[in-house]
Amino acid sequence: MASDIVFVIALMGVVSAVWGALAIPRLRRRLPKIYLIARSWWFMLAALFGCYAIAKIADRHAELLTSRYPYQWLLIGFFVLIGLRGGYEIKRIWCLPSRARLIHKLQSRGLQASVTPTSSADHTASATTPHYTRPTGLDGLLSMAFVALIVSLIALQQLTWQREQYGVLLFVLFASQFNDIAQYLCGRLLGHRLFSRGLAPRISPNKSIEGAVFGSMCAALLASLLGVWLTGFEWWLCLLAAYGLAVSGIAGDLLESAFKRQHGIKDTGTMLAGHGGVLDRIDSLLIGVPIFTILYWLLG
Repeated sequence: MASDIVFVIALMGVVSAVWGALAIPRLRRRLPKIYLIARSWWFMLAALFGCYAIAKIADRHAELLTSRYPYQWLLIGFFVLIGLRGGYEIKRIWCLPSRARLIHKLQSRGLQASVTPTSSADHTASATTPHYTRPTGLDGLLSMAFVALIVSLIALQQLTWQREQYGVLLFVLFASQFNDIAQYLCGRLLGHRLFSRGLAPRISPNKSIEGAVFGSMCAALLASLLGVWLTGFEWWLCLLAAYGLAVSGIAGDLLESAFKRQHGIKDTGTMLAGHGGVLDRIDSLLIGVPIFTILYWLLG
């Protein structure tokens, strides 16, 4: 069995076991947020891996199928749906009535205590345009990064399929996701023990320098091992790519945090319990994936 399919099955098994354990009433009462995160992860991975496995099997056995294209484009359709949902979340934040409803929903669920926009864009928009805020440079930067991400995911999928290096797509996606988890754990264990100030206190007060430094290093090491297994690349190349994805993931996270703080919201949505919106979940991919895709296309 191919290494990428083994990885898919193993990861789904781990997430299923964690979700099952957290579903025990006693643990669920003690760790309600972790339970919701595990549940959301299971559904997200099931959707991603389902599309990936069907497209991969169809591509490898195209001669047995009457048409390979509906299956090959299934994964692309998944990325397009992510793009449509993320675009809707951005548009909803720009629209004042929709953003007010989102803030009310977040507050009703205890996810947001107060609204403190830091930009004058909202005040200007309320006097001149009753329904939409006036986009700022930060809004434009985030929007361009998001469009570049969706285009890059589709292009990367096509490139990996053409070169039959299927595991590269999984490596890129999970190198960034490992960084999120490693930063969180290192931040909880080591946060503010070496540095009194945070990484970006005005943008994301909960992020620590220790979490960013040690989390990115741990994530790079773990992801490089995964990369050697999934891609067959040299270990140093996997380590370099993994560390680049980890560092760029921090930059993407801060970019989205600045966007949310400017508009006075805590999360871009409530679709993914424990995570927020789709944009909250993929923020670590915003910068690293487009850069990796360009390098993979030029150097591959």
